[in-house]
Amino acid sequence: MIDTKRLIIRPFLLTDAEDVFEWRSDAEVNKFMPYPCDESVGEVRQRLEEWIADNDKYAIELKENGKVIGDITLEWSEEDNAHEIGYNINRSFWRNGYATEAVRGLLDWARRELGVHDFTAFYAKDNGASGRVLEKCGFVIEHKGQYSRFDGSEFFEAVYVRLHIE
Repeated sequence: MIDTKRLIIRPFLLTDAEDVFEWRSDAEVNKFMPYPCDESVGEVRQRLEEWIADNDKYAIELKENGKVIGDITLEWSEEDNAHEIGYNINRSFWRNGYATEAVRGLLDWARRELGVHDFTAFYAKDNGASGRVLEKCGFVIEHKGQYSRFDGSEFFEAVYVRLHIE
């Protein structure tokens, strides 16, 4: 569990399904994501079972009321020889600094508790808000490229960023 000023970052629970469905079913939130929107709370529960088993995606929970407002991922990228960070926030909570706070909290925890020093991330070039979050956290542009939806139906111009913390 990671404790920041306003957030708790913790493993997901099956009881988080309703909160998770709020952003996983929102086309605006998923505009630049490689996966499709979830169609039902039941589908989200199945996804949560996978996340819980894999233990690399965490809930972003508001301390004030226990609402899960997003997810954050930390997973090893063999290709980048670094730990990749990804995140997603419920649209109702955008523009409040929660994504930046969650990323900073995860970075600090990974450095202190896991001894991780190298991080990577990417974002769609047209998703400037996500780019600003990573820039505020110290990531610098490494190169540009593209990624696609899992089904290959859409491609996005992407910015790949990296961070090294001593």
